[in-house]
Order: sequence, then structure tokens, then C-alpha cells
Amino acid sequence: MTVTRDRQAVDPVEKLATALSVAVRVEPELIRAVRLALFPRLGVQTESDLWFSGLVRSQGPTGIVFDTAERHRLQRRLERWLRQQPQDAPVHSLWRIVQHVHADLSPALLLEEEVTWLAVAGRLAEIDGALAPAFKAITQQNRDGLRRWLASAWDRLPQAVRDSPTGWQLAQTVRPRVPARRFPFAVERAPLPARRLGDLARVLDDIRITVRRDGDELEVDGRAIDPDALIDVPPGTYALPVPDTAPRVLTLLAGGPRERDEDLSVPVTWQIRVQVGPGPVLLRSARGQVFRLPDQAPALRGGGPAGRFLGIAVARYEHAQLPPLDHSRGLCREVGAAFGDTYAKEYLADPSLAAVTERLTRLTALRHDGPLVVYVRGYALPGPGGPRLAFRDSDPARPDTALPSETLFRLAAGSGADQVLVLLDTVRPPGSDVDWGYPPPPMDLTTASWTGRIAVVVPHDTGWDRLFGSWLVRLLRRGPDEVPQGWGWSPRDRFITGGEVLRAVSTDWPGEYPSTPRDFATGVPRELLPNPRFALRRFPDDLNPADFGEAYAHEAAAFIGEVIGDVTTSREDRDLAVANMVLLGPDRGVEAAVALDDVAERLAAAGRRTDAAAAHQHAITVLRPLVEQLPLQALPALGASLYGLASRHAEAYRWAEAGPAVEESVALRRRLAVDRPEQRPRLGESLHLWSLVLHGSGQHEAALSAAAEAVDLFRRLADEDALTHRPALAVSLSSLANRYGSLGRRQQALQAAVSAAAVRREQAEADPAGRADLARSLHVRWYWERAVQYVAAAHATMFECVSMRRDLAALHPETYRPQLAESLNCLAISLADLGRVDGAIMTAREAVGTYGELVAHGAVDLRQPLARSQRNLALWLGTQGRPAEAVSAASEAVGHYRELEAEQSGLHRADLADALEMRSWALDLLGDGRPRAADAAREAANLYRRLFATQPRKYRRALARSLNTLSIRLDTLGRAKEAARLREEVRAVLADSDGTP
Repeated sequence: MTVTRDRQAVDPVEKLATALSVAVRVEPELIRAVRLALFPRLGVQTESDLWFSGLVRSQGPTGIVFDTAERHRLQRRLERWLRQQPQDAPVHSLWRIVQHVHADLSPALLLEEEVTWLAVAGRLAEIDGALAPAFKAITQQNRDGLRRWLASAWDRLPQAVRDSPTGWQLAQTVRPRVPARRFPFAVERAPLPARRLGDLARVLDDIRITVRRDGDELEVDGRAIDPDALIDVPPGTYALPVPDTAPRVLTLLAGGPRERDEDLSVPVTWQIRVQVGPGPVLLRSARGQVFRLPDQAPALRGGGPAGRFLGIAVARYEHAQLPPLDHSRGLCREVGAAFGDTYAKEYLADPSLAAVTERLTRLTALRHDGPLVVYVRGYALPGPGGPRLAFRDSDPARPDTALPSETLFRLAAGSGADQVLVLLDTVRPPGSDVDWGYPPPPMDLTTASWTGRIAVVVPHDTGWDRLFGSWLVRLLRRGPDEVPQGWGWSPRDRFITGGEVLRAVSTDWPGEYPSTPRDFATGVPRELLPNPRFALRRFPDDLNPADFGEAYAHEAAAFIGEVIGDVTTSREDRDLAVANMVLLGPDRGVEAAVALDDVAERLAAAGRRTDAAAAHQHAITVLRPLVEQLPLQALPALGASLYGLASRHAEAYRWAEAGPAVEESVALRRRLAVDRPEQRPRLGESLHLWSLVLHGSGQHEAALSAAAEAVDLFRRLADEDALTHRPALAVSLSSLANRYGSLGRRQQALQAAVSAAAVRREQAEADPAGRADLARSLHVRWYWERAVQYVAAAHATMFECVSMRRDLAALHPETYRPQLAESLNCLAISLADLGRVDGAIMTAREAVGTYGELVAHGAVDLRQPLARSQRNLALWLGTQGRPAEAVSAASEAVGHYRELEAEQSGLHRADLADALEMRSWALDLLGDGRPRAADAAREAANLYRRLFATQPRKYRRALARSLNTLSIRLDTLGRAKEAARLREEVRAVLADSDGTP
């Protein structure tokens, strides 16, 4: 097997160039700085070797410039390197070095280097934000200098930048002004829907494109037309104005059989066809204009790759001038098999002219709505108007005994098939002239949406006469060899279109052979046959996609990784993608597991925790068999998957399920950390999670031990690299504080919380972006200051936290307003602790108002903290003699808790019971609400009874209090007997295990 450059051992020049590939211009100062920081063992000679290496396109007095293709290859290597190295590895400091050396570089080149770094570092979500100022400058300030930079830099930018929504929009602002030969575009689908083009649509000129109803399909042609030109168009064609983007963007609005809007991307030089059904069609442009196309009845034809194959093979002829073609029948069946199992196949062996004509005529009568492929294998005879196809009873001296190729083409095209492909694999009779071939077919064929023909006439010499059929079989199964990518049919395409087959024939046919196939097509090509190399198919047992070559494996792995990483991928498709990735090799199997863990994190962030846990479990299943084959790669990945699975279970409070996974993760990472220092931070995070799981399981001493070990490990790591490991140290200190608190050791909990806040403060002083983390640590400190009754200190701590989060919320409201509301609620509690209840009410109202706005705008996960804030507000309003307002606040809290309890039964039962008690208290204060107060108290008591039944130790006192409250409410209503029975129940609940009260 050929070893690609990326698979070979990396020489020193390649290493240094890989690190420098982020830079647009590489000066001697940058080369020296990167070499010393990342490769201190490499000598000065490596710098000289790089300067004169084949990787460099040009050298100048100020620096070198890499060849663009080599730079992209080096960036892909750097991307893998960054992904494989831990965060504390020297390579992750590369961007700081480039920034320092290039501090005086022009803003445009600095932006180019910044987005390049974001792409190779995998921080794709940040690319749009980095490009946004440039887009604003071009669209709102008309900065031509930026346009010129973008035109020159486009080919240098990583694909991830070019594919980003803002990158694509920037490209549109330049495309109309730059010749296509200097500014190639390969975007097939716009990354933004029409409705989101905004500023871009305002700065682009309009062009007109055509749309046409064709039965239940809509044909959209992206080619710009001149509205004043006189051109012939099919009936029912309309010209629509759209912004001049590449591709064109439209939105097909919901209606009729369409349940949702569909965003369309139309190539600028081609057409697309979309199923729209029989109802009206509404199209919206990027400018918000809506165009209505009239209703049209559904067409008789349908789409899809399932179709018919008619193979006509003539091996024996009755005339002596036509010697036998012994291999015709076998070749015909090989071609038919190459079109796949979705085709119904029929073969005519050695037919007469009458049999062929009758069969083709019958095809027209049957009118099948799928694709039709007709393959003819046999002799062709010269005749007026073009070659004629010879059959068993044909006579070379009598033209009427052979079938004109045009007639066969017309009969096939008139069959009613949605697509028609005619393959004429014919041979010249011995002794015939060589100066004749197939002319173009008639141009008036409109019965099929696409019609194509491939025709060849080869000499009757040994070896030539079966050349085309054998080559066509290989082409259909493998794809073209003469393509730059080198992988044949693309692993990304589920189907192969007729247009792709014709292009492959024209580019891949060996030029030294005596006859070149003539091809012809008309219409819009669609799916003609399944792609045998589609990476997301079920490969037969005797076919391994790894055998398709390294180029195919690389592209297939990239595509499959995208499928695995897409949160919208179905479980079935993701399972198939992972299985096929493993087929590509054990190293690809590890990549699949890593992709599963990545998508699991995104699924969890979207609230799909069950799907996320399943993805982590799938990754574990993939990795376990690979541990023996690739321990260096598979073991760290397995540790990460186990950690991820335990995290998902812990988020759902499933401590029993989380325990085994995190325990195995700790043990595995502990072994790895002995010889691999980069695994020490990973061990620390597993210990931290292990502590949380142990705490959730009630094993508080063991939880404290795990938390203390995590703190000790991160403290040592922070001593070695404070910038990298301070955040983890602060988190683990906060966790340690909570573990101490669980054991009643509050002073030690406070000490740990103070240490965590101190670490975060150092971090925030070094980097203002760390203020959000400092605010979180202040929250933990505040909690333990209150726990030890340092009331004034707790107030000061929370006051600082609120001020900090108020500033953050002003800059980034979507991110920090929920956290500000949380801090306001805590500040209100501190004010109440100090006896400043009016201040507590005012602050609590602000917290409730902020939470309420966020919930109203869709943040339903904030209903619980909103209800908690409303409950506290009700308490303080009641103590200030404002019972009506207290009832209102408590009732709203009860309403939110009811919703939450209905969605997750049992999880919010205690909170609902507490809110009902608060409502009962407020109603009792109101006086005329006492009957309702008793009802609320009764419901709370019933909830506490259910909680006590499952966790008596935790809810004993809460149930006793609730029953006592209910007895008081009933006494007030004059129901003394019922109240007395409740007091007896209170005594029974509080009794010791031996029954002594």
C-alpha cells in the first residue's frame, strides 16, 4: 500500500513548517521564535533548510511565503496535532507567539491569521465573530481595501473559514467584482437561509433567474438571464429577481404537503429540481419578496433511482460477414449488475430486429416512471444518417434489416421513464471503414426530465471489441480515476447522476484507444443509480471500503465524521456511520469514538441527555476492542468516553449508573498518568466527577477523599503552568468546599471556598475574561460565609458578585442575565439576613423580573430558579405586612413547580411542597383566605408523606412540620378533631425507631 506524505515519519523541516502554516508571511524572527518555543532540539540548520525547501513558493528579504496547496496540507496536519495534544502542550501556545511577532502586521493580514488559527484549533464557532467586523466594514462602510484583501486571500483561507456563514457572505461581496478565473467558488449549498442575509442582500445587485413548475416538481435554474433578451423558454416559466449570490438562495415556504419552510441553494450554472406537490408554491427571496406560482396537477413521472435495465446482447449472427462475438452475453450481464440491485433487469440474447422493436415499443406502452437504461452490445453497420444496429437476422447489404440508432434512441426516450440513458457498445464489422461513427441524436426529445446517450464503435480486433463494456463496468463500480481527488465516486454522494456518468466517461476514457465514446445529454440530471462507494451504505461482507485507497479513506472518514458529529443525524445513520468508520481501519475507529463523544456533548447541551449517554456508550463499545490494537490512541479516548458517560448520568442524578463509569475512568487515567504527564489533568477531572458521584450516592467521606486528591493534583499542575491549570484548581477547590460542608465541617469548607475565589481573582487580574469564573467562586464563598453566620462578610461578597455580573450582563445579556438574576436572589437573602427586608424585597423583585423575562422568551430551564425567587419574595412580603402581594408571589411559585413536577415526576416534589406551605402561610395572613390556606397545607402534607415514605431520614422533620401546620390551619377553621389526629401523626413521625416519642 502506498504511504501518503501525512502517514510518513515527519522530518524536522515538515514539523517546523506545520507550526508556521498559520502565518501568512513567515519572517526569520517568527521562524526562530517558533523553533525555540516548540522544537528546542532542532538546530539553526532546520531554519535554513525550511527557507530553501520545496514547501516555499517565494523568498524575499523580509520572509518566505508557503505554496498555497502545501500550506493547506500543513494546516490539516496542524489541526490533527492540536487535536491530539493536551491543552498544556507547547503547540497550544503557538498563536500567542504568532500574535507577539506579528503585532505590527496590517489588520487584514492579522485577521487572516486569526481565523486560520481558529480553523486549525477547532474553534469553528468563533470564526463568524472574528469575521463580523470585516463584513460590517465592507457592507456598511464600503471598504474597498478589505475587498481587495479578501479577493487575494480567498484561496489561502482554510476551508472551514470559507464555509462559515460570514465567510460565505464576505465572498459574495467580492465575487461580482473579481474575474471568476481569479476567484473560484466551490460552494454548493449556502450556509445561510435567504431570510438571514440581512446586510448582504442590501449591497448586492439583483439578477433574474427562472423557475418552472413541472408536475409535482419545481425546476429552479440558477443561470442569470437578460429580461430583455428574446429567448425560448418552456411554458409556465417565470423570471424571479434575487440577489446575485453564489449559489442563489431562496426559501420554499410551507404549504400544501410541505409542513415546514425549505431553504434552497441553486448553483449559478445549473438547475435543481424540488418536490413541491400539486398545491400552490410560494417562494421568498432574500429581500423578503414572496412570489406565488399557480397550482399545477401532479406529473405522471416520479423520481428516485429505482428503475429498469434492458440489456440487448447479440453474440451470434446469421450472416457470414458478421462473425460471432462470444463474450457479448456475459458482458451485457456484467453491465447490468453494475447498475445495482435497485434496477429490475431484463436481457435479450441474440434477438431478431422484430423482437427488439417489439420490446422497445412495449416499453412505451408500459410507461414506467423510474429511470430506464438500455444497453446494446453487438455490431453496428454504416448507413445513411448514421450507424444502424445489427441483430441476429441483419444483413449488412440491406439497411432495412438493421435498426437506426436514432430510432432506438427515440423509442427509449418515449418510454415515459423519468430519465433515459442509452449505451451503445458496438463493434465495426471486419473490413469496414474507420471514418464513420455516431452523429448527435435529435435535439427535440422532451419526454424525460433527462436523456443521455453514450455511444462507441470499436474495431473488430482482438481485445478491442470488449473494451468499452469492461471499462464501463469498472467505471460504474469505482468511479473515474482521472480526477484530482483520486477517490473515484465521491464517498459523500448517495447516488450518481447521469451527468456525472457522462462527465466520468469523457474525462476517464483512455486517450490511446482507437475509438472515443460520443456522449450527449439534455435536461436536468438526477439520481440515476446508487453510488457503490457511498460511505454511508451497508457494504457487503466481501467488500471493505478501506481497500478503495488512502485518498478515498481520508475523504470518507471526513464525511462520516461529519455525519457522526451532526446532532440531527438519526440513531440508525449514526450507528451505520460508526460501523463504516471502523471498517476504514482501527485508527479511524478511534476517530469515530472521539466524534461520538463530541456529538454527545452537543446533544447534552441541547438537553438531549438520553441520546448523549447513548452516544458515549456507543463510543465505549467501539473503543474496547481497539485497546489491544492501538493502546496509545484508544486508551485515552476510552477514558474520555467513560468520563462523558458518567457526566451524563450525573447530570440526571443517576448516581448508581454514573459510579461504575467514572470509577473505571479514574482507574484507567491513573494508570495512564504514570507514564504520560498529559493525562494528569484528565485524571484530575475524573477525580472531581468521582467526588460528585460519591457525594450523590451518600458516600461523603470517600467523596471528600476524591475531592482532596483532585485539589492536590491540580495544585501541583498549577505550580507548573498556572495559566493553564488555575481554572481547574479553582473548580476543584469549590467542590472540596462542598464536600467539607456535607460532613458538617463548615470552617474548612469556607477556607476551601476562599482559596478558590483567590485563585479566580488572580486569573481575572491576568485576563478580564476570567471575571465570570470569579463570580461563580464568589457564589460558593458567599454560601459558606452564610453557613458559618458571617452575615456581613457574605453580604459584601455577594454585593461584589452582583456588581461584576451586572457589568457582564450589560456586555453579553444572553449569557449573563440568568447569572445576574441568580446573584440578585442571593443578595436579597443577604439583605434579609441583615434585617434590611425592604432592600431584600426590592432586590428580589429585580431577580423575579429578570427571570420572568428570560422564561417568557423561551428559557424554560429557568423556571425553577424563578419559582425559588418568587417563594423568597412571598416570605419577605408577608413579614412586611403585605399578604395579598405575598399570596400572588407564592401562587406563581406553586404554578411553576407544578409544571416542573408534571414534566419530571418526583424531581421537584419537595420544592412544590415547600411553595405550597408558603402559599398556605400567605393565605392565612390574608385572613379571608384561610379555607384555601388549609387546602394548600393539606396538599403540602400529602406530598411530604410521599417523600417520607421513600426517604424517611431526610424528610422526617419536614413532614412533621407540615402536619403541624395543617393542624393549626384546621384548628383555626374549628375542625379540632381532625387537627388532633394530625398532632398524633406528628408524634408518631418524630418517634424514635423503638417507638419512644
